[in-house]
Amino acid sequence: MISETVVELSRAQFALHAVQYFLFVPLTLGLSLLLAGMESWFVLSGQDVYQRLTQFWGKLFAIGFGLSMAASLAIACQFGANWSYFSHYVGDVFAIPLLLGFAGLFLAANGLGWFLFGWQRLGKWSHLGVTWLIAIGCHLSLFGFLIASGWMQNPVGAELNTQTLRLELLDLSLVLTNPLAWAKFVHSLLASYVVAAGFVLAISAYYLIKQRETELAQHSYRIAAAFGLVAVIATMAIGDTSVYGAGAMQHNKLAVINGLPNDAALEQNRQRIGNGVKAYALLQELRDDKKEPELLAAFAASKIDLGYALLLKRWRESVTDASPAQIEQAVSASVPATARLYWGYRLMIASGALLLVLFFAANAVNIVGWRHAWLFKTSLYALPLPWLASASGWSISEFGRQPWLVADMLPIWQGVSTLTVADLAVSLAAYGFAYVGLLVLAVSLILKFIGQGSVEVLPFNQEPSHVA
Repeated sequence: MISETVVELSRAQFALHAVQYFLFVPLTLGLSLLLAGMESWFVLSGQDVYQRLTQFWGKLFAIGFGLSMAASLAIACQFGANWSYFSHYVGDVFAIPLLLGFAGLFLAANGLGWFLFGWQRLGKWSHLGVTWLIAIGCHLSLFGFLIASGWMQNPVGAELNTQTLRLELLDLSLVLTNPLAWAKFVHSLLASYVVAAGFVLAISAYYLIKQRETELAQHSYRIAAAFGLVAVIATMAIGDTSVYGAGAMQHNKLAVINGLPNDAALEQNRQRIGNGVKAYALLQELRDDKKEPELLAAFAASKIDLGYALLLKRWRESVTDASPAQIEQAVSASVPATARLYWGYRLMIASGALLLVLFFAANAVNIVGWRHAWLFKTSLYALPLPWLASASGWSISEFGRQPWLVADMLPIWQGVSTLTVADLAVSLAAYGFAYVGLLVLAVSLILKFIGQGSVEVLPFNQEPSHVA
């Protein structure tokens, strides 16, 4: 059996990467669309202030994108390092969504160099195309990663190979059109827009309080207020529809969020564990190359609950010999913890409501033309709110999946690598120091560029460059 300490340290290390990822990915994703919109308006209207806006916010985007790129690559390494059995089990299905995610990242990264250093080498339309390429890449990246994450909560289009004990891809279209994954993607996309709008609103408010970069700040504040209001209304309108998806795991999550008793779910899971133990015993016979029709039919009828038998491996290697007490331990562990989801959901709703009021007030002030210092200060102090709402949503999604890595199929303690506690402790400390250093560097650079303000507008070439 895998050590509980190994499991918890593996989870802690993945959480460290995920925190860094979700600090910067929502920001850069939302900023990428804002940059594309600002530069589009500059090209169409010829107003130089929108070029200044694009160049200024583009520098802050580049810092965040660098951190999100580092975190994304580090997370990918985790699948081979700390979660090797998970990779073995789902790699046939998981690889394609991850490939889409990284393709989007590299697409955006290729465009970023031309965006930052191509102002004097590209024409207006060429540079605008590069900016939209970055936005498309960032959106494609989120789509790929969310398809992968959503599939883990609703594993469709795959079938277990009884000889290799791996899930094998049967229908890629089912994976890419997974309704739960699409619900997660749309909700996360809108939440990312809210994060970017809150960031731009706060920095613009800071300039207005200090009476610096007034023209840039006024335009940015108006854009962020309108963008943020539309995004937060859309986020609330669609809700987190992924919570209401099909499957026992989603039903258990929904019950916990609403504070409902889970007695019925526990009883159902008790029955599924018993049926899963039967499926596990039949699987051993199938792996001995027995192919009697009766055996195949019996396994086909019970294999849906095979994953529930694997819950017992936390306490006993041979699940067919599990004691009643161990079965009850597995039953208790088969539903997510209550408090974290219950209060996390309410924190998300409260943060969203406060953001709605803030963006509404900012738009109202923009319409009537008032300039109140209290609203600008509120906009600045509310900077953490979008991240708080986003983090709460992700914690609901990830903790609500417990105890599963792949819903109803692979428990979390079955997916880890056979590493030692010392291996994980050392690597966790190393990653921790590295991320603290990167975070300090990123915040320092952001504060430096905010302190510098906008710079002189870099002119375009009159004709597009033909540099290869």
